[in-house]
Amino acid sequence: MRNYFRENKTCLPAVAIIAVLLVSLICLFGIRIPGYAVYVNGNMEFGLKHKADLQKALNKIEAREEQRCQQGLELSSKVECKRGFVSRNLLISSKEVEKKLAPVVVFKAPAAAIVVDGKAIAYVESKAAANNLLSKLKKEYSQPEEGEKLVAVSFAEKVKIKEEKVAVTKLVPVKEAYDFICTGTSNPEKYIVKEGDNLWLIARRNDMYVDDIVKANRLTTENLQLEQELILVKSKPYINVVTKVEGEKTEAIPYETKVIVDKSSPSAIRIKQEGQNGERQIAYTASKRNGIIEKTNILEEKVLKAAVDKVIVKGTRVTQIASRGGGGSGTLDWPTNGSITQYYKGSPHTGIDIGGRTGQAIRAADSGYVSFTGYRGGYGKFVIIDHNNGIVTRYAHCSSINVSTGQRVNKGETIAALGSTGRSSGPHLHFEVLINGSFTNPLNSLR
Repeated sequence: MRNYFRENKTCLPAVAIIAVLLVSLICLFGIRIPGYAVYVNGNMEFGLKHKADLQKALNKIEAREEQRCQQGLELSSKVECKRGFVSRNLLISSKEVEKKLAPVVVFKAPAAAIVVDGKAIAYVESKAAANNLLSKLKKEYSQPEEGEKLVAVSFAEKVKIKEEKVAVTKLVPVKEAYDFICTGTSNPEKYIVKEGDNLWLIARRNDMYVDDIVKANRLTTENLQLEQELILVKSKPYINVVTKVEGEKTEAIPYETKVIVDKSSPSAIRIKQEGQNGERQIAYTASKRNGIIEKTNILEEKVLKAAVDKVIVKGTRVTQIASRGGGGSGTLDWPTNGSITQYYKGSPHTGIDIGGRTGQAIRAADSGYVSFTGYRGGYGKFVIIDHNNGIVTRYAHCSSINVSTGQRVNKGETIAALGSTGRSSGPHLHFEVLINGSFTNPLNSLR
């Protein structure tokens, strides 16, 4: 045989070619087999034995998406099925086709885009659904207060609805779109209410204001339910509702504080005259943004009762009497630790009650000066701090008082001890906040 190849050297190239062809055919039929290659938008995704499996899978995916969207859809992806030889490792069974195909094909659906200042921010199922969402938004923030009349309502931004076909993955339920527009985020942090929770505890744990939680969740009451879901985010709405109202109301005229220097008593401090708020009747127009007053224009004013100045007499050596120019930061810290045992209810209950143990520290909610210390009827031992920025805080039922009238105090400074003096059913702090002479819910100011 060896002699044969020596004598027939010209046959060697032909033999080599035949050997290569044989190896190629073995590889071709051993690794690749006849079938169908499936392409989506030009990309080869997998192989099939039977072409019919592809259409069955597409029909199932389309039916499922149409049921979810409650409307007819159209396939926007380019899906091709090409006959040829397919690698064994890319070949899948008929049961796997739907699972492989679903993530890479896109169906389009008729939708309504809510466009804000030229940018589509949410897609909902129809123009009617988008109009209902915008009407609900206007209605929520255009309810006039008692004694007011709504004059105008509009959006601060340029808002329009545009109908178009979009990928079904962009469609969102109306409620989800509404929350997104109101909060400014599609993925806010969520909190589930547990036993013992209240708004101020949740706010403190998450370094938020109670008012932020109320606004983000559009709460109308401070009473929470077990398992209630809350959004924890400072709202930055995509759409803001601007309203104009006209109204009449009676409001307080805050009293001024005057300091008189008494040279005959260098170290003495005394209140010569207690201040009293006045009262006036006003007719006004107001501009509001998302229900919050931004600007008030007084059209007519009638003073019903003049304010009485508070007069403090101090000696020449007393330097820590705050004047009208200096005061607190406007942000209130919690005056003591504990859970709320009774909430603010307006005239029936003008503050919040914070439970605790007798003797625990009560701290100044903000910097200011002490305008009253002493015993006052049902309040028991009582401290009032004027923060000289229109805000006054009041601390009742104290067991003891650590400060004196006229003294300057810093935020967080201990001013008294918690107790149960006056009309009290047990140890707690009754804490009140007045803004420009009117009682307000302390939870809206505390952080």
